[in-house]
Amino acid sequence: MFAVATLIRGSVSKSLGQRGFERLLSTSSNSSYKYILVGGGTASCVLAKRLVKEDPGSKVLVLEAGSPDFEHKYIKIPSAVVRLFKSDMDWDFTSSSQSEKGLDPNHEGVYLCRGKVLGGSSCTNVLLYNRGSAGDYDNWKVPGWSSSEVLKYFKKSENNHAGVDDKFHGKSGPFNVDPVQYTTELTSTFLDAGAAAGYSRNNDFNDWDKGQAGVGPFHVMQHNGVRTSAASAFLSKVMHDPQLDVVTGAQVSKIEIDSGGKSKNSAAKGVSYTKDGQAMTASIEDGGEIILAAGAVGSPHLLMLSGIGPKEHLKEHGIDCVADLPVGENLQDHPAAVVCFKVDKKVALTDEFKFFGISGIPSPMPLLKWLLGSKGPLTSVGCDYGGFFKTSEAKEDPDLQMRFIPALAQSPLGISNYKEYGEKWLSWPSGFTFQNICCRPKSKGYIRLKSSNYHDKPIISTGYLSSDEDVVSIRNGLKLSRKLGSSEQFKKYNPVELFPGPEVQSDEELDSYIRRSAHSANALVGSCKMGVDAKTCVVDPELRVNGVDALRVIDSSVMPVLPGGQTCSSTVMIAEKGADLLLDHA
Repeated sequence: MFAVATLIRGSVSKSLGQRGFERLLSTSSNSSYKYILVGGGTASCVLAKRLVKEDPGSKVLVLEAGSPDFEHKYIKIPSAVVRLFKSDMDWDFTSSSQSEKGLDPNHEGVYLCRGKVLGGSSCTNVLLYNRGSAGDYDNWKVPGWSSSEVLKYFKKSENNHAGVDDKFHGKSGPFNVDPVQYTTELTSTFLDAGAAAGYSRNNDFNDWDKGQAGVGPFHVMQHNGVRTSAASAFLSKVMHDPQLDVVTGAQVSKIEIDSGGKSKNSAAKGVSYTKDGQAMTASIEDGGEIILAAGAVGSPHLLMLSGIGPKEHLKEHGIDCVADLPVGENLQDHPAAVVCFKVDKKVALTDEFKFFGISGIPSPMPLLKWLLGSKGPLTSVGCDYGGFFKTSEAKEDPDLQMRFIPALAQSPLGISNYKEYGEKWLSWPSGFTFQNICCRPKSKGYIRLKSSNYHDKPIISTGYLSSDEDVVSIRNGLKLSRKLGSSEQFKKYNPVELFPGPEVQSDEELDSYIRRSAHSANALVGSCKMGVDAKTCVVDPELRVNGVDALRVIDSSVMPVLPGGQTCSSTVMIAEKGADLLLDHA
């Protein structure tokens, strides 16, 4: 047995070999760069590759506060995502319960996983590749960012292996997207129940001609059973290039700004950061630019620390205002609530990891299937089937995304189940879960400074359920979940509802459950809004920070409105277009 275990560990180590971290861990040797990328997450990895490859001779610096270890086994193996939540590769944000007016007063705050590693949240998300609809981008109403104008950037990065229409998908980009590699008996039952209820099968939720409505498999950001991250797809291709310096464990504390730039605006000139407890600086050369790519929490936080944000709020923390902009406003995310059922048969995804479904005895089969054929339950994060639904005919696009999970949620609080499962996986009971996501929410939150100390995490309000319309969408999802879960197709498993529980029946009781248990589907955007009005937007259509030269924000925070899908693909698209804007300027 020891010899087999050693062989398996050696095989995993070989297949997930870590490359080039010695150089990544070094500090920057240059003091001046053409481009400084603050944050090493999803957008930054795309930008680094494009700028190094297409701007010959330019020096590029990437500063990442987290780990260099984007090839860690827990990142590469899709099902191991359960080990990443609240780990040292997660910023582990929690919203301020006092600021969540739409939630139950006893709600402890919304846990928000954000990747703290090269590749950012593309390393810690649940791999779903859902762009939203064409209308999502047309409704941004920003010149240059309509659906017809951004589609080419989606296709540019994508390498889709699912046999889909070339009109909407790329098949030669660096970012691998696969069809789902694993299906359970429960998942097939969910699809049958959906069909029996009148919902059409949809095998491509990214086909903008057909639309999102229906049930089926989601496309997943993996290939041959291994996660595709922005770091593995983009950054890894250039990280040995002499044009590029990557510094990890480097937390930026401030953007250094000179007043009175070339256009009479203030102008960014460099950044201050700490590495191994040592204060350091890096500057941009004449004509260079600083690009904030720290995400929907990190980018507004750093802007405000640097004097760019709401003037009165900055004044409260003793920070001189360089540019009075609505930084931190317009935060949006996907709130969710679950319906789950216990079953009396060993048919759940979680049973696959037990020897013949016996609690306490691990099965070697999932690992062997993954190592030998890139197949089996290790390729699944558990929520890669589902659907999109209009809960009202008045909706232009679906307002509800449902993720079907062929496993039991023992808590109504979303991702907390994944973390608990990572600790108790050998004794986990059988069941299935419907996660109901308000995928086009009207509610908005904000990011605020807790203090002027960059070590202090900002105050976050998700704004969840401040719009009653969002509550109605999720409530209708709970009702649909109950209908499907108690359908004829599921009866053979003798399902018993665990959450919300059979005692929760009226709309008022369902709404109360939603407000008590709302959790994140992890799609934070919007806190550095892009648009044409310099008074209501942080960046212009070319992603330049209003009133500050040589500074752009290129990440999920610039989205004016949250698309009705998972936002990794949209963030990659923004970075691809952002790279073109930078290169046009170069």
